[in-house]
Amino acid sequence: MRKAGKISQNLYFVKKIIMVVIFSVVMVGINCIDIYAQSDVTKSKKGETLCSQAMELFVATTPDFDKSLKLLDKSILYFMEMEDKQSGYYRLAKAAYLKGVIEKDRNHHDKAKENFFYSKELILKSLAIGDFSDGYRLRADVEGQLIFYGDIYYKTRFGPGIRNFIKKAIALDPGNKRAYVSLAMYYRDAPMIAGGSFKKSETTLKEMIDNTFSDQIDLFSLYLWIDTAWINSEKDREKVSDCISVLNLFTNQREIILMAQRIEKKYTDRTIRIIKNH
Repeated sequence: MRKAGKISQNLYFVKKIIMVVIFSVVMVGINCIDIYAQSDVTKSKKGETLCSQAMELFVATTPDFDKSLKLLDKSILYFMEMEDKQSGYYRLAKAAYLKGVIEKDRNHHDKAKENFFYSKELILKSLAIGDFSDGYRLRADVEGQLIFYGDIYYKTRFGPGIRNFIKKAIALDPGNKRAYVSLAMYYRDAPMIAGGSFKKSETTLKEMIDNTFSDQIDLFSLYLWIDTAWINSEKDREKVSDCISVLNLFTNQREIILMAQRIEKKYTDRTIRIIKNH
């Protein structure tokens, strides 16, 4: 009797688990149907809202990586169901790019590289349908990230094209603020033979302010500016300081200081950990 009772109890729990699983699958299906039934405008707005929230959490003084990635995964569900393929590919590429940046920030380089390559694949599909400014800006930014992971062949093949993509983005939309920042970063870090010049970098930021009537740098561009300064200067504090000093052109100095402190702490802590491990 006890044995029969235990079997009956076990069957009850198994049935309960099956019901929970079925309910979960049904709810996911309903959510997917609900997303599919919405208009492209609604899908785009909801997806972009989730992306914006993910970015805000990432650029915060104390970032929440896991929550940012979960929000991006949710945004991708909306973008995947968009009927406007060019817009859908572009938004998926943006989400994948941001996921790559987040994974790179927490030192998950395999995942970062995977997301950057996926972003490149998507933005190429979007641009194949038609030219648009931010498509070329994102194309350049993704390539800039992949250059970090590429070998000499990859750098030689794709590096020189970055400047052309950004210039095309600005030509298509002289008000594209992030394109100016990307071009300034290119001039800042590229070798002289490839057109690199610190003076050109500063001039480009001044052009951004003049052409966009904005004297502030957005937090994501700010993060990229300071983080790449640390990476590409091989953590040379003097060079990093020079890169940050150019940002005196902008009025949101408190945000610049906080971001500089956050990124300096990241690289300082990593250096201390490496020394201790040795």
